[in-house]
Amino acid sequence: MCTGGLHHISMAKVDIDEHTDLAIEYGVSAVPTVIAMRGGDVIDQFVGIKDEDQLDSFVQKLIG
Repeated sequence: MCTGGLHHISMAKVDIDEHTDLAIEYGVSAVPTVIAMRGGDVIDQFVGIKDEDQLDSFVQKLIG
């Protein structure tokens, strides 16, 4: 996924059962939910399972 380039992406997994405050703050009502943030601001998100091509497209859009 996303080979090449000089981009840096960090990912974190959050257990929404243990961190309900974050689930409420970011409107997470289903899993999996992926939220892309830059500088503390939500810039994009999706809910549901994606295949590798869809994930690659999502990341490419973010770093584009």
